[in-house]
Amino acid sequence: MKIIHTADLHIDSKMQSNLPKEKASQRKKEILLTFENMVEFASDNNVEIIMIAGDMFDTSKISVATKHRISNIFKAHNDIKFVYLAGNHDEKNIISEFEQSLDNLYVFGDNWTTFNFGGIDITGARIEGKSQSVYDSLLLDKDKFNIVVLHGQISKYNLKSENLINLTKLKNKNIDYLALGHIHSYESDKLDERGVYAYSGCLEGRGFDECGDKGFILLDVKNDTFKYDFIRFAKRNLNEVEVDITGRADWFDIENVVMKSVQDIDKDDLIKVTLVGKYTLELSKQVQHLQEKLNAKFYYAKVKDESVMKVDQGDLMHDVSLKGEFIRQVLASDLSDKEKEDIILVGIKALGGEDIE
Repeated sequence: MKIIHTADLHIDSKMQSNLPKEKASQRKKEILLTFENMVEFASDNNVEIIMIAGDMFDTSKISVATKHRISNIFKAHNDIKFVYLAGNHDEKNIISEFEQSLDNLYVFGDNWTTFNFGGIDITGARIEGKSQSVYDSLLLDKDKFNIVVLHGQISKYNLKSENLINLTKLKNKNIDYLALGHIHSYESDKLDERGVYAYSGCLEGRGFDECGDKGFILLDVKNDTFKYDFIRFAKRNLNEVEVDITGRADWFDIENVVMKSVQDIDKDDLIKVTLVGKYTLELSKQVQHLQEKLNAKFYYAKVKDESVMKVDQGDLMHDVSLKGEFIRQVLASDLSDKEKEDIILVGIKALGGEDIE
C-alpha cells in the first residue's frame, strides 16, 4: 500500500511578510495549487492514503472559496482516504465542517484513535498541552504495521515539557513509522530497533526561514516491510546566499560576485542575498540597484546588507580635510556603531556632491 505523509500546508497564508502584494497573492494561490497537484500525484500513482500531520490551514479565517476548493478536491478523489490530525494553527470547528460532509476524511481527536486500513493501523491524538502520561495510554498491536501521527516539536530526551513530543516515551511501543508535523523541513531518523520517525516538512516554503527543498514523504508498505522517500514537489524553492564583499574593488565587482554566486539557482525561485564583510569609505554602495537586477532575473529577490564599514582611525589622525574632521567627530560620539556608519555614509555622499536618498 502506498501512503503519502504531508504536513504544515498553511493554506490561505497571507504571505505578505516577505513579498509585495501581487507576489503574495500569487504565492497564496500556489500553496493551494501545490496541495491539489500532490493529490493528483497520489491518484496517478495509486496512493491509497494521504496523512496530514497538522496545520493544513494557517489561521481560523479561511475564505469560502478555499473551503469549497478543498472540499471539492477531497470529493473528486473519493478513492483516497485522507487521515487528518489538527495542528497548533488549526481550529477544530473548521476541520469539523469538512468531517461532517466528507466520507473519505478521518480525523483524530484529543484521545488516541486508531483507523485500520487493510491491515495497517494509523493511530493519532492531539497531545498539545497534555502531560507526559499520555504516552502510557498508547497501546499498539505488535503484530500490525503501526503508523502513529503527531504534531509538535520532538525531544529526544525525557523532558517534562508538555509542548514537546517525547521520543524516549515512544520507543518500544511497536511503532513502525512515526509521522510528524510542525517542523517545516524534511527530517528522519531511527526511533528504535523497529521503527523510524520523520517530519515531511512543508509543501511550499513561505519565508526565508524555510529555505531548501520542500515536498512530502511517500511510503510503500508491503507486508511487514516498507520504504519511504522524500519527494521534492514545491513549485518554487527559497534560497539564501551569503556573499563576503571584503576586499572588493568597487560595486561593479561586488555585483559580478553576487551574480556568479546565484547562477545555479532556478530563475523561478525566490532568493535572499546577504552581504557580509568589511568595505572601505571609498565604496559607493548601490544595494537597491543590485536588488532590482536580481528581481529581473528571479521570481523574487531580496538583498540584506550586513556588511560593516572599515575605518582606519590611524589614517584619520593625519587627515586635515573636512571629511576627516567630520568622521572623527562621528566616531567620537556616543552613537551605536550602526548609527555611526549610517551618518558617515550620508555625510560622505553630501561632501562629495552626491544625491542623498
